[in-house]
Amino acid sequence: MLPWRRNKFVLVEDEAKCKAKSLSPGLAYTSLLSSFLRSCPDLLPDWPLERLGRVFRSRRQKVELNKEDPTYTVWYLGNAVTLHAKGDGCTDDAVGKIWARCGPGGGTKMKLTLGPHGIRMQPCERGAPGGSGGRRPAHAYLLPRITYCTADGRHPRVFAWVYRHQARHKAVVLRCHAAR
Repeated sequence: MLPWRRNKFVLVEDEAKCKAKSLSPGLAYTSLLSSFLRSCPDLLPDWPLERLGRVFRSRRQKVELNKEDPTYTVWYLGNAVTLHAKGDGCTDDAVGKIWARCGPGGGTKMKLTLGPHGIRMQPCERGAPGGSGGRRPAHAYLLPRITYCTADGRHPRVFAWVYRHQARHKAVVLRCHAAR
């Protein structure tokens, strides 16, 4: 996707901080309306004037576009085959297998990026830039193929997701991936 087509917004200014609309430098709509109603008390409605003041308030909000997707440094623990694609507890058995295989201190150090298209993982650079011998490819997990994401409650700080991998002859394999 092109960088100017991304739709990531961060609210910068609240509606209450906006200035009131004015007719001239010393005259605002609200002051004009209040002086008019004070001069004609018969026109005063039964409901308070605060509701009428909302009509003249601006509804525009300023936003700031984020430059990049959020990136986290994680330890990728691995993946395991699972039979359940969705629902509470669908990753429990698979994360248990992954945790038993790698242990609390194992895993590969990776950079995990969460974006509008899904999850992207690439290996962390070792040493000086260009100093690593072979360059390992990045892994992209597309959003339409991710069926479930969760933070595992039984293991400390483990993020798990179920991904539909396409095998040979269009066969689908569900794999649970885990990172901490």
